[in-house]
Amino acid sequence: MTTGGTPQQLPETPTVASIAVAGLRSLGVDTLFCLPGVQNDDFFDALVDARDIRPVVTRHEQGAAYMALGAAQVTARPAALCVVPGPGMLNAAAGLTSAYWGNARVLALVGAVPSGLRGRGTGILHDLPDPAAVLRQLTKHTGYVGRGVDAVGVWQQAIDALTSGVPRPVAVEVPVDVWSQPADGVLEAPRATMPAIDTDQIEEAARVLGQARRPLIMVGGGAQDASEPVRRLAEMLEAPVFARHMGLGVMDTRHRLHAYLTVGRDLWPTSDVVLGIGTRMEFPNVEWGVDPAQTIVQVNIDADELDRHSTGTVGVHGDAAEACRLLIEALGRHSRRRDGRTEELAELRARHFERIAYLEPQLSYLRAIRSVMPDDGIVVEDVTQVAFVAHIAYEHRRPRTYLATGGAGTLGAGVAHGIGAAAAAPGRAQITIIGDGGMLFTATELATAVQHSINTTVLLFDNAGYGNVQRLQRQRFGPDRTIASALRNPDWVAFGESFGVRTERAGCPEDLPPALERSLAHPGPSMVVVNIADEPDPWPLIRVRR
Repeated sequence: MTTGGTPQQLPETPTVASIAVAGLRSLGVDTLFCLPGVQNDDFFDALVDARDIRPVVTRHEQGAAYMALGAAQVTARPAALCVVPGPGMLNAAAGLTSAYWGNARVLALVGAVPSGLRGRGTGILHDLPDPAAVLRQLTKHTGYVGRGVDAVGVWQQAIDALTSGVPRPVAVEVPVDVWSQPADGVLEAPRATMPAIDTDQIEEAARVLGQARRPLIMVGGGAQDASEPVRRLAEMLEAPVFARHMGLGVMDTRHRLHAYLTVGRDLWPTSDVVLGIGTRMEFPNVEWGVDPAQTIVQVNIDADELDRHSTGTVGVHGDAAEACRLLIEALGRHSRRRDGRTEELAELRARHFERIAYLEPQLSYLRAIRSVMPDDGIVVEDVTQVAFVAHIAYEHRRPRTYLATGGAGTLGAGVAHGIGAAAAAPGRAQITIIGDGGMLFTATELATAVQHSINTTVLLFDNAGYGNVQRLQRQRFGPDRTIASALRNPDWVAFGESFGVRTERAGCPEDLPPALERSLAHPGPSMVVVNIADEPDPWPLIRVRR
């Protein structure tokens, strides 16, 4: 499959910088999250004339990377950032790691030291011994424009890689002395390719699923664009569907076959065939274990995931939506008659809500959020207590409405992550759930949201500490053995208002809906602060190790 725009018209005498701009256009990028610096001056001079690409200047390079992550996740399209080398690139590294594990097509445009000094260890401004070695660990492809004559080829490789296969970041380095060099050639539209699905793999998977007595489906971030075929497949198989965090929203929680994570855990031991769609399945494999009598069927665009946990996996290598459609067609030849499982799932869901009822006040706050958020409203989670409970209690209605950093589990990304999502989807409501422990990591990006009139809402839960750390310390070492986990915080209302952010407090769950309604209606960034304490532990329900 090949997709993309049209070949980009370049200036009469194109330069490396103008080719970079053309590359952004070819990807459909209309917003560049960036922090300029001397190594990229010539690129930004070319950007002045690119009126169709809006630069959003951030207050820290990590903010630029997290914003690109949010924009890519919420739109399923490429997003881009630009930073200087050395500390600039390293500051953005956590965001690139988050994009790597968060299924995001993020392009990192990174400046570089003069081409003649690369790798020589001179200590010139922003030097690193081997920057590409760092970037290769954070991206699926890293390119370097060493000369003007290389530019079109390097950029073509980059945009092709970014739009193809597994959704992960791509980086391009350009030295300070190369931006202004002349370049020739034609930059074609991105040549996006996906693996061709093997029909024999489909037939084998359909045969195994068709014979299953009690099939179960787990979906992950790779299934976010396969919501409809996943639903049809589940109904054909009478298979419950569960997710952890990256797959939340793929199956509407109101559907009769939806299973919350705890219900998935209940069903896991008695399921003879488990179908993983767009998920690494590391959580159930590691936490719950696989019975030798269980058959795992994996649908994944990343070939490495097909048998990572079990050599007996029946694998289908390809795009989740396309593979599901082919499985639906093939199941017509293989599927057996099954009893409906609506009643079974209803009973398990009722038991689920009884089991989690002790998780107050988190549940009440989540119900308050749901009461004001439209179906397409975007919730960005940071690593915090209310978000943990959201995995097993929030009503997720649509795909790409609950954004996370995946396996990276990045504390503190939330403010910038949410700004990026809100910038890319300005017509949709957006809330970031964050705790006081993560708040100050990227809180300065509230200035970015004000400057660029980005309508993001931060919902800050303040428990005066790193709550999860404190709980683990108490559980493992004793109630008086907490250390380095209590926090003294600023006056959050004054803090928000100092940036020009509309800020108010909500004293209890009943106060939250009107506060959020006022915030979401505000034409600009806003914040609601909630003091919270003694949140009960959800993890015994989530992990339940064998």
